[in-house]
Amino acid sequence: MSLEVEAQVLSIVKKYPVGVRELSKIMRRRTQTVVSTIKMMNAAGLVDVRPEETRRRGRPRQIVKATMLGDDYLEAYNRLRIMPLRSNRNDLEKAKRDAEYVNRLVARGKVPYDAFLELNRLVRVRGDA
Repeated sequence: MSLEVEAQVLSIVKKYPVGVRELSKIMRRRTQTVVSTIKMMNAAGLVDVRPEETRRRGRPRQIVKATMLGDDYLEAYNRLRIMPLRSNRNDLEKAKRDAEYVNRLVARGKVPYDAFLELNRLVRVRGDA
């Protein structure tokens, strides 16, 4: 899931704990999408999901709450979102050259990541000499 969706979930559950259905209604997303996002966020420790304690019949409602880590994550996301990205013409030309190099590697049947690791290994060996 995208960072924007995770941030949206955290901003909603930070205000007040809500159930999964309520959350999907507020976010205007399918329940299945929200459930999969919440499962990933729960595994990462960003939210806490607990059944609501009630005396009613049926399946208890799952309440989603933000954890302390989730609060920190949302704060960092908001701080980075407002930070402007600055680049100049040289940065863009270098990115273009890098992309062309990666395309040449792929055309030759090489994996760019493996080539990067090999280059790092060679630099380390030369640096020790």
